Amino acid sequence: HLQGKKPPSELRPGQDKEDKYDPKPRRTIVGTIGNLNGNQQRYLFTPNNKSLPQFLCPPTFRGLMTDDSSTTGNNHQNDKDTTTSVICKAEYKYGSWKSNMRWPPCYNVQPIGGSCDVEGETTALLTEFGVDHGDFQPDVLRDVDEAVRSGRDRKESKQGATAEVCDLGWSPTPEMLKGRRDYRSERIFTIDPTTAKDLDDALHIKPLPDGRVEVGVHIADVSHFVAPDTAVDLEASRRATTVYLVDRTIPMLPRPLCEIACSLNENVERLAFSCVWKMNMDGTMMKGKSSQKGKQKKKDDEVWYGRTVIKSCARLDYATAQNIIEGKIASGEKVEDLDDNLWPQSRRPTGGHTIDDVAGDVRLMHRVAQARRALRFQNGALALNGVKLAFQLGADGEAPELCEPYPIRDSNRLVEEYMLLANYLVAERLISHAGDRAVIRNHNPPLQKGLEDVVDVARESVGFHIDATSSQSLQESLSRMGRECNDELVMQCVTELAMVPMRPAEYLTAGHVEEEEWSHFALNIPYYTHFTSPIRRYADVMVHRLLQATIDGTIDEDDTLRNEAETQSSCEHCNEKRMASKKAQERSDRVFLSLFLLAKPIKNVLGIVLSVG
Repeated sequence: HLQGKKPPSELRPGQDKEDKYDPKPRRTIVGTIGNLNGNQQRYLFTPNNKSLPQFLCPPTFRGLMTDDSSTTGNNHQNDKDTTTSVICKAEYKYGSWKSNMRWPPCYNVQPIGGSCDVEGETTALLTEFGVDHGDFQPDVLRDVDEAVRSGRDRKESKQGATAEVCDLGWSPTPEMLKGRRDYRSERIFTIDPTTAKDLDDALHIKPLPDGRVEVGVHIADVSHFVAPDTAVDLEASRRATTVYLVDRTIPMLPRPLCEIACSLNENVERLAFSCVWKMNMDGTMMKGKSSQKGKQKKKDDEVWYGRTVIKSCARLDYATAQNIIEGKIASGEKVEDLDDNLWPQSRRPTGGHTIDDVAGDVRLMHRVAQARRALRFQNGALALNGVKLAFQLGADGEAPELCEPYPIRDSNRLVEEYMLLANYLVAERLISHAGDRAVIRNHNPPLQKGLEDVVDVARESVGFHIDATSSQSLQESLSRMGRECNDELVMQCVTELAMVPMRPAEYLTAGHVEEEEWSHFALNIPYYTHFTSPIRRYADVMVHRLLQATIDGTIDEDDTLRNEAETQSSCEHCNEKRMASKKAQERSDRVFLSLFLLAKPIKNVLGIVLSVG
């Protein structure tokens, strides 16, 4: 630490040579170049990030000149200066901005690509947010091949004098199944976005004789394939999350894992990590009944966690599940009369399970999920849903032909409820069995000043009082306002404003903070974690390893587990990369929205000023 001095930053020049605070020696910045007050010899670098100042390019930089299609730093008389139409990257050295400098200096200015060009803009956003991971290295791919090799299904076919090997997929070996609970005969299926390739969660529901239901959440067992401290583990830890852009995906794991061996595809056996519990139809959890002596829970009422083998019978998407919920399909008609547009043939059940069986399960899940959701909001949960864009790209994969808000329907909420509950139950297990090393996801209360602004806007615009003292009172106020306010635009503005002061949820270890700081403000629960998406989130992989150690009783003896300090460091890295991924996704949305509006201009549109300053 600097003994009371604030460290130099992009916005605060260093005062003297003794300021040597250097947590990151260099920072990569992305932006465009412009002349300095008409001076053809000096240039200013303007970052895309508007919170940063302009930077002064080095004296040796002479603009970006092109001859034909090449970009060069040489100054040719007949070349065209493309400085303002090219996106560049540069480096800033921490501590190099001295008090006698008007602008901080930047170095190593290099062109990335053209502005308003999909490839150039995408390369720029990946670089700016530090998620330009590139291809997986050979040692990572060797680890993956070693992990999946024994389960590969291959067939050799001879064509004349040559033999050709066809890769038919992957399935677990008998050795892999030892010690796992067998759910292959259970009616399990997935519900995901239509274009999803990495299916990391599946569900089953089963009515019980006593009127309750058994619910199973089955998650891809990534930790089986990704051993600690291997090359693939270190690379997944570095990437920390899959990055989803409009036109591409930057995966956390190599595709042989995330789309084949780990993905819970239909009609194939897959290894899973499952959380199975019993609950009431009204959405409540059945508490364990005590024996006559009151010393132990009834075994049948306990939540069960463990490794399993499953065989998903159907690959539903949200649209198909929604059609089932609304009774548009599978309402008593014969199979041959089913509308393929409402339930595509490729998404219908296999393995002896029928259309009516799966449809009945979906409707039962929906009924219980509705009750569970209502119960959550009664208990103080908060939901603020901003507008998320969905794009439909043309045949070239670049030009957006359609842009509209992504619909959130009952089928989305169905899956969400069971994932939330599984995550909560796993957090409960880690808190009680893993101690300080438990990986949790906390959500701190919002910034008070921002909430006060929301209260003021609602009062001054429509004379409505919002109580923002807790998540429950805020949710109740917004719900009441939605019922009573006739102006949809005002309601949308208030909701958007309410999202501004919300702080992001973060991963941390239980031992890093006091117990009262474990809580999740939006969900209004005492603890929470992420267990359900290990294909795309490294934090979930850490949770799986900890959970298995609590099951094996080796939480203190397992040398492959990280200690509390190392786990906290990994959590902080996951937080950083998750935020970077979110910003990259938002920038990608903006790029494609700009291209859409460029091709299909809107002459007039109503804009609303939410705040000033």
